[in-house]
Amino acid sequence: MKIQGANQRVHAERLQEARSLDADQNGLIDDQEILAHLQLDGLDLTRGDARALMDEFKLHLQKRPHPELSSYPSSDQVAEELGQLEHRYPELARRVSLGQTHEGREIWALQISRGVRCEDTSTRPGVVLTGLHHAREWMSSQPPLEVARQLLEGYASDPEMKRRVDRAEIWVVPVVNPDGYEYSRSQDNWWKKNRRPVGETACSEPTEAIGTDLNRNYLSPRPQDLELYRPSGDTPCSTTDDFEHTSDDPGSPHYRGPQGSSEPEVQALLRLELGRGNIRGVLDHHGYGEMILYPWSHTQEPPPDRERLRDLGQRMNQALGSDFRVMQSSELYTNSGSSDGVHYANGILSYTLEIGRSYQPPSDQIAPISQSVARANLLFIDEVLEPEQQEPTLAIGDSRP
Repeated sequence: MKIQGANQRVHAERLQEARSLDADQNGLIDDQEILAHLQLDGLDLTRGDARALMDEFKLHLQKRPHPELSSYPSSDQVAEELGQLEHRYPELARRVSLGQTHEGREIWALQISRGVRCEDTSTRPGVVLTGLHHAREWMSSQPPLEVARQLLEGYASDPEMKRRVDRAEIWVVPVVNPDGYEYSRSQDNWWKKNRRPVGETACSEPTEAIGTDLNRNYLSPRPQDLELYRPSGDTPCSTTDDFEHTSDDPGSPHYRGPQGSSEPEVQALLRLELGRGNIRGVLDHHGYGEMILYPWSHTQEPPPDRERLRDLGQRMNQALGSDFRVMQSSELYTNSGSSDGVHYANGILSYTLEIGRSYQPPSDQIAPISQSVARANLLFIDEVLEPEQQEPTLAIGDSRP
């Protein structure tokens, strides 16, 4: 089976998938069939670069390495840069492992705050900036890294950067999913999940499937928030009652996992975000679509403070100097088990930034996207530092976990 425009055959491992796309059964996957598949997969092409997405998907079908792979740092290279920043700014930055993945990789974070080695920085309002929950979204690691660089490199000369580092505790986690990211880099640029074998489903059925969608695996520790992971009417032994972008099928790229917060990466992030006690804001980077999304994801019902969330989203958009869409996550599509809902239900200001126009934008777009999105990150940090934001209102229930 061949691919139109690629002048190559579909790789043997992807033949079954390719045949499902070949609507006219002529043995040729054309651009329209790929577009139809991407739209059915829930990917909005109306504002994105359709050609870049199709080219990325063709690499997946051919099992070819991405031609600009070297433009994106590996998880080890990201870890090395965090270590270099720690070495250059030892009084302001500390590299911390939040935990290990199934394959034994560290989930590295950079803790940034004045006196980080000798003072109790947990008394300051905390902000967490994350990227690469989804393995194929290579661009999403870059804005958090850019913010870390700007904060530390500007500390001595820029009063605003100094103010942020002095007053806040900022955690930068560029690669939440290092196992999946490395697999995406080396084996399948379209891979989304982590790499832990599922073993057994929520219905105690054995499976050889690998991987869970980490941003469908978040479970709040508060019992009253269970619907954020598994909405009412959604049963674990059926896929017919699942949201389109959340699944109980272990073979789905949107698989929510055998249980809520079953994955080591999610457990590590929740220990930081909910367990540390001072975290007031989380900004999670994804790709693509140029959107600023606020809770909820699991329902069309608006959040209690929708106007405040929309206002901040609009101000972040202005800081970007771009035309990102600001909207509730469920306006894009409904899903459950996402991190933003769990954060918000536990009193943490939370947004998702969908950046870029494809999963792996060309190298000449990396710096401009990172720098513009970094401006929104800095505004978000400033919002968390405002006195009235120190004790966010709980969105569900009336007590903390």
